[in-house]
Amino acid sequence: MPSLRVLVVEDDDATRGLLQVALRDAGYETVAALDGQHALRLALACQPDVIVLDLGLPFMSGIEFVVNWRQILGDDGVPIVVISARPDIRTVARDLHARAAFPKPFDVDALVAAVGVT
Repeated sequence: MPSLRVLVVEDDDATRGLLQVALRDAGYETVAALDGQHALRLALACQPDVIVLDLGLPFMSGIEFVVNWRQILGDDGVPIVVISARPDIRTVARDLHARAAFPKPFDVDALVAAVGVT
């Protein structure tokens, strides 16, 4: 069975690296983007199965990314797991129809488990 392709969108190098290592160790293929614009280009090119998305990104926020993604592809069913230091992360995640929301700092193992939920 092929592994899931996970697009990790996080502008902080350390957090992005941690997520990529944890997801790869769990058997997932990862592709990484540093900002919302880069993420949109990568998402269109690599067709991820799941997106792990920081909401506080430069150039195009995580929220703007989701809006643009859905305008281009419609609600294509690609699950989104959001991470953020925003105090309203759960409300924003619900509004975005995200699979899960993880406030920073987050439990990496719990996030990896949320990625694999079908």
